Amino acid sequence: MNLTNKKYQEKIVREYLSYLNKVKGYSTHTVTSYKYDIFQYLELNQEIGEFSTYLKLLSRKNYAKSTINRKITSIKTFLKWTSKMDYFDATLIQPATSLKSEKKLPNILSSSYINTLLDELPFQTTKEIRDKAILELMYSSGLRVSEVANLRIQNLKPNKSIKVVGKGSKERVLPITTRAGKAINKYLELGRIELANEQSLDYMFLGVRGGQLSDREIRRIVNLRVGTFPHSLRHTFATHLLEGGADLRVVQELLGHNDPTTTQIYTHVSKKQLKEKYKQSHPRG
Repeated sequence: MNLTNKKYQEKIVREYLSYLNKVKGYSTHTVTSYKYDIFQYLELNQEIGEFSTYLKLLSRKNYAKSTINRKITSIKTFLKWTSKMDYFDATLIQPATSLKSEKKLPNILSSSYINTLLDELPFQTTKEIRDKAILELMYSSGLRVSEVANLRIQNLKPNKSIKVVGKGSKERVLPITTRAGKAINKYLELGRIELANEQSLDYMFLGVRGGQLSDREIRRIVNLRVGTFPHSLRHTFATHLLEGGADLRVVQELLGHNDPTTTQIYTHVSKKQLKEKYKQSHPRG
């Protein structure tokens, strides 16, 4: 890969991003992150495959260790792909040790807080009806933002379940709560019909112009209505299931995790909260 040939670089990166989206099934948000990381590396680094200069530059910019590790992973994955496609010699890739970062526990909302919040959400205007349906569904079934955005009307099943297409185009059928089902039905009957036009196709959740609701718009809705990030609803969903006695394997399947160690972090959250409740409740805690 020739650093001086910007057009060639851009062509290869575009091809790789298309591969991530169409073959690997990565969400638009994930592909955008890869794009930024790769172009940042190509712009800052003088020698492809070398990481020490790049790491120093990132450290000066005060990036978190977890962010630097993610960037390194993005770039190494890209370079390995270019090698596989015979665009680059993999032997030129120098080792880059991941920075040791503290594993942060996800932000979890209490069951009383999330229940009160969902019960008290305004539910009158078209946008309010749509937003409540989205939030009820995300807490009901632990969906990712991209999974909500890509839902189609036909994904909703009559037996109180919904078919979701997750990472890597992997499908899973998830149960939904009675309240989520009612909120979705009201949206489909009264809300969606007000938003729909020729751009809508069969997407379930629509924006004010009638097109598919974007990942960004869903994040804004969650932040506006709940005051947190969308992934907090997913974390909260998983933690509340475990606290209620659900098996870790079941939660793994519901979340669509391939690796059980990814789901393992929620057991740490539950244990932490159990310890806090113990201290609060025990006379000599």
